[in-house]
Amino acid sequence: MVKKEVLIEPMTRLEGHLGIHAVADLEKGIYVDAHSFVVMFRGFEIILKGREPADAIWITQRICGVCPTPHAIASVQAVDMAYQAPPPPMGVLLRNFLHGAEQLYDAALGCLVLEGPDYSEAAVKKWNPDWWEKARKAKAPNAKLHGYKTIADIMRALNPLSGELWLRSLAVEKLGRKMASLLGGKHPHVVSIVPGGVAKTLTPTDLEQYAAMLAHHVAFAKEFIPVMDDLLDFVLSLGYEECGSRKVNLLSYGAYDDPEAYTARYEDMPSWGLKRAVSPGVVIDGELITQDLIEINVGVREFIDRSYYEDWAGPSVAEDPAGNPLDAKHPWNKETKPKPGPYKAWDSKYSWAGSPRWEDWKKRVDGFAHALEAGPIARMWVTAKAGNVPESTGSSLKFTLPKAAVAGYKVVDEMEFEWKIPERVNTVERVRARAYYYAYTAYVMYNQLLQALEMVKAGKAEVWRKYKKPKDGMGVGMTEAMRGALAHWVVMRGQRIQNYQVITPSGWNAGPRLSDVDLGPYEDAIVGTPITEPTEGELSGIDVVRTIRSFDPCLACCVHLYQGDRCIREIPIC
Repeated sequence: MVKKEVLIEPMTRLEGHLGIHAVADLEKGIYVDAHSFVVMFRGFEIILKGREPADAIWITQRICGVCPTPHAIASVQAVDMAYQAPPPPMGVLLRNFLHGAEQLYDAALGCLVLEGPDYSEAAVKKWNPDWWEKARKAKAPNAKLHGYKTIADIMRALNPLSGELWLRSLAVEKLGRKMASLLGGKHPHVVSIVPGGVAKTLTPTDLEQYAAMLAHHVAFAKEFIPVMDDLLDFVLSLGYEECGSRKVNLLSYGAYDDPEAYTARYEDMPSWGLKRAVSPGVVIDGELITQDLIEINVGVREFIDRSYYEDWAGPSVAEDPAGNPLDAKHPWNKETKPKPGPYKAWDSKYSWAGSPRWEDWKKRVDGFAHALEAGPIARMWVTAKAGNVPESTGSSLKFTLPKAAVAGYKVVDEMEFEWKIPERVNTVERVRARAYYYAYTAYVMYNQLLQALEMVKAGKAEVWRKYKKPKDGMGVGMTEAMRGALAHWVVMRGQRIQNYQVITPSGWNAGPRLSDVDLGPYEDAIVGTPITEPTEGELSGIDVVRTIRSFDPCLACCVHLYQGDRCIREIPIC
């Protein structure tokens, strides 16, 4: 075997600090080994100890300036549960509108600014010149919808800083932030989400303004999805199916609560979870094995075998509020105890990320702990398969966006979309799912906006309920950030935080291996990926980069870095 190593650090065009080490077999033309390593320590769990639990809603948003609102949603749901403070229906809807606004901006950002340039004229001409020649001759099937005659025209439109699609996405992203600021006070880091509801005086004008901006997203989706389909179908036609391919092991917590169903009570999680517009579920080897949010929660584990942390003592919380036994590795029991180690010690500890796993504790499949992938493809897959929403067919998610006459957009009439469960999870299908999730979010927000208007007409405009905080409590908030399953766990003692833990979607995806046969999702997706660039000289790792960016990594923005025996505190950049 002729080996060649690729070390990419830092991985650019993402939020945070990530490194990838990959080993290529030039004779086979594939990557045969990989290590994903996060080169920073996030100390939020330590910062939060001893504080008022509600403080976590605002502090944990500083974990990320790209996706702060899902942190607020997960945190407030955990605190709602600990405080026994369920919000009124309109409060739930306003939280959904804030969440949806951020997802709308974030999906366009991911597909067109962070991932799109990997398929742009500039990148393809440099690393895959044969693709470019074929793209120049390939007509775009959906040209009448988006206006680009050939695949090469689409690639040219994705050129950073100059391409039309790249630039148009900035305007769409700005609208999403404005929608979030309208109801959240500002973005990033909204300020109106509080225990028991939302601190926002709602007026009909707020809903009208939100609707007007949502119309732009509806109109853009009718061009965005066809253009991504044309580009991605072309890339697949070149034999790129194996790039980033891995087992169909997926995790979704679900999102966009039903305002009449959400109670913030732990024992009610299975029922209100199933009524979410985005369905929760665990998929193992392509089979949907559970949708019970309590079962999903109890099965979460976080291991540190290859991570720069010390182990902690046995479980301090023996049972969940429903009486299910909790493992010592469950987040309600985890302690964050940083312990820096050597750099690039691939046979030992090599990452600041933990290794989350989901244990099949009810033995529905095998009783083992599994490395699950989080992201748009996970939630689209689960929602399409589960049949909990009318749009689910069992093999696809089918929905129709309404008419939207917005200046500057080509399609006015309503348009039907259908995201079909793909044969495999790979680099291309992760990007496609992110694009379709943009359209599905616009669809959900449109329908929930109609619901909100009806509630206003009926006089049901209450956005917050008074509550009495207990002395002790536990809570978990499980939702979906753009990059996937996000959960916060809190243990409150004497009305203060005794323990607080967060597992982000990039935590699920970026975590290091536990053994040579139990790789983290990034690592697993790289192994087996074909090398499409020329192999003479140094490898750029373009196929590795495309694979990692298809997950849309988001590590953190407020970090503590260790250097020897010194701790260097970086200033938050967002």
